[in-house]
Amino acid sequence: MNAKKYIQVIAPLKLDWEPVYSVPEGLDVAVGDRVSVIFSGKEYICIVSKTGVIPDPALREDSIHPILDKVAQLPPISPLELKFWRTIASYYLCTVGEVYNGVYFRDRIAPKKWTTKDRSTINSEPVLSPSQETVYSAALAAFDAGKTVLLQGIGGSGKKEVYLKLAANTIRQGKSVLYLVPDISVSNALEERVASVFPDVMPYHSGLTVAKRRDVILEARTGNPVFVIGTRSALWIPFDALGLIIVDQEQDSFYKQDSPAPRYHTRETAIMLASLYGAKVILGSSCPSLESIYNSETGLFTRLELKQRFNNSPEPEVMLVDISAEKRKRGMSGSFSLKLLARLKDAVDGGGKALVICRAKAAVVEVREEMESIFPGALDRSIMLDTPYAVKTIPSGEYAIIAVLLADGLLGREDFRSDERAVQLFTQLRGKTGLLVIQTRESRHPVFSIEVANSLLAERQSAGYPPFTRMVKLELKDSDDNRQKLRARFLGNRLKEVLRPFSDPLILGPEKGEIRVFFKRDKNLTAGKQALYKEVTSFEQQYSCHIVIDVDPV
Repeated sequence: MNAKKYIQVIAPLKLDWEPVYSVPEGLDVAVGDRVSVIFSGKEYICIVSKTGVIPDPALREDSIHPILDKVAQLPPISPLELKFWRTIASYYLCTVGEVYNGVYFRDRIAPKKWTTKDRSTINSEPVLSPSQETVYSAALAAFDAGKTVLLQGIGGSGKKEVYLKLAANTIRQGKSVLYLVPDISVSNALEERVASVFPDVMPYHSGLTVAKRRDVILEARTGNPVFVIGTRSALWIPFDALGLIIVDQEQDSFYKQDSPAPRYHTRETAIMLASLYGAKVILGSSCPSLESIYNSETGLFTRLELKQRFNNSPEPEVMLVDISAEKRKRGMSGSFSLKLLARLKDAVDGGGKALVICRAKAAVVEVREEMESIFPGALDRSIMLDTPYAVKTIPSGEYAIIAVLLADGLLGREDFRSDERAVQLFTQLRGKTGLLVIQTRESRHPVFSIEVANSLLAERQSAGYPPFTRMVKLELKDSDDNRQKLRARFLGNRLKEVLRPFSDPLILGPEKGEIRVFFKRDKNLTAGKQALYKEVTSFEQQYSCHIVIDVDPV
């Protein structure tokens, strides 16, 4: 047995161990190489994770199968990539095989004829205002101090100009830039703006062809500086020299991967990736997540602000309309207050455009009928109807007025993040119009106060919720509802005992088979999470069930 060469491999499967294979005589493989193997009767392309392996003496020689072949047409996975994958697997409580399966495409075969291109051309850089120049210099100083930068500024304040100047500085140093956005629609809207400075910008997202994504990967591997703008999947591009990661609209919930594993958050993962490369990170937002505000207040991030609009346009007006009070005064007409209708009429008569935000698509249909009777012929021409998801791609200044019809629907009772999301939506809307009208039955709700961030943070701290704790959500899957509840309750009781040495976990549920575990942010956090993972894995094996683990759910 000792005469043979043995290796361990990472298979694209949920395995807590790495299978051992023998290497046929005359074939050389190294860590990172791709090899084809047979596992449980199926062929897989795996990654060599270790060479020079000494098999367990208890194993029979004929039980260790040889690899089928080395997949030479696929480039090897770098040690840095493997380290990144293992870091993500450890943090998000999954296996490295799940990371491989979830984030690595099988389309990375280089074409027979492919040549690299110099993509370091920079057109005229953005001209910064004095306040932007101050923020730019402060960001460089924070980077030198090893800090992640949080840049806050409402729409029109010029965050993108600061990003692009930082990017130009990075490209000149011979390093690549990754500009992350929440979804494809934002990427498409932003691409032209970025191309005015970086004409060879390369987009990367699932909406592109395999060939176009492959070209980005091949360019990134060369080590030449490239500027990539992409969605969360762009985090897994194998850059050879990465210098700057920009996470725009860092508060957006679309940055969270829900399924499959790894269920990662783009913001946190970008910071982990940058630490491996020695790259810099800037997070941008008009209304930052409470996690980022907390990290700024504790000194982990450096928080910078752009308080003035880049074009010196006036501050937007915000009108809060109390629906209950208006009804008592007979100031409502269907879904609209008479105050709002007057402002909409002024905008339409003045040749401007208006946007009315409804909570859901079903509400849009109902409101459309009302609007047709009030403003005949104006819909889809002067007055647009949409849901909150449209906010991301609305250009600043496109609408003279934006109205949120029933803001109460945004203020959920079961989702502890709903208030935070509502504040972020209102702030984004403020930055895109001259007048924001918000109709609500709860005009005294804290989300409409000036010091709302401090208020929400205080509530979270009092309740023991993130960002003051770390939360892991478990979802037990079962076709039988009663069995699901019983197993979830049993698992919750087991976790209380197992996790007590690491924390005093608060177990919620098991309604709908869900359990939420809260950990203190202390030195025992990592050990507690690993103990949780071990117990959940054991429970799955014992009861032949499936449990979804979601670390830092949104």
